[in-house]
Amino acid sequence: MNKYVAPVLSALVVIVLAAGYALFFFLVLQDAQVERVIMVIIAAISAFVVIGVGTALILRIRELKGGQEDDIGKY
Repeated sequence: MNKYVAPVLSALVVIVLAAGYALFFFLVLQDAQVERVIMVIIAAISAFVVIGVGTALILRIRELKGGQEDDIGKY
């Protein structure tokens, strides 16, 4: 179980930072006269980061369950 702590915490940190980034810009740009396209781009970038990190986390957990604790060992 200890081998899952680092990947999960790392993924959570990046997801929280991406969500905080998007939330910050939405709050700052809410009062400004900004095109809706800019807000959609910010949301899309944050969504891609969250989806990518989530996918990487799932793949890493599958690797750990399969017994591959050291990724560098296969190169």
